[in-house]
Amino acid sequence: MQRGALMALTVSTALAVTGCGGSTVKSRTRSPLRQVTGGILHSLVVTGPRHVNQFWVFDLQHGAPSDSKPQRNRPPGVLHMTFYAGDVREAIGMAYPGVRHNATLRNGIAAGKRAKPLLFGSVTWSGHMGALFLAPSYPSGGQIGGHLVFWWRAHGTNYLMSIHAWEPLTECSSVLRRVVASAPST
Repeated sequence: MQRGALMALTVSTALAVTGCGGSTVKSRTRSPLRQVTGGILHSLVVTGPRHVNQFWVFDLQHGAPSDSKPQRNRPPGVLHMTFYAGDVREAIGMAYPGVRHNATLRNGIAAGKRAKPLLFGSVTWSGHMGALFLAPSYPSGGQIGGHLVFWWRAHGTNYLMSIHAWEPLTECSSVLRRVVASAPST
């Protein structure tokens, strides 16, 4: 890939980009990935988009997150983002939480093992009204274990965007909000 060239996302089973030598990846719009990583990717694993049963999934991962030390999960050192469309309930094994809440989003709560999600209730981000929560830790949380998650519905379809949580959690929430804002209107 030429330095500074546009990269189009295509359907693939897995794409591993390693040792890019500091290549800059540009998109046609102000990409949230570019904002999070500063545009420099040293290694990135991209899976999808792929169709699995009744949902689509797209996954980006760079680095290895730590659930016990979430302050180390901050980009650009670590980045794990997952996007779902379709039957999200089947994909993550959890019912849509809606407006339920059992916690308040604040700094200092991302560390530790959780068997159940921390539900922050309903929020509206960029016209998308949905549920915000901190997923159970891995392995209980599966693919999105330890992620801050925004899940919304539009026109009969469920959408979920998640990012592996880091501290300060309010900063992680701000980044996820910008990622959601970059999603096309549904």
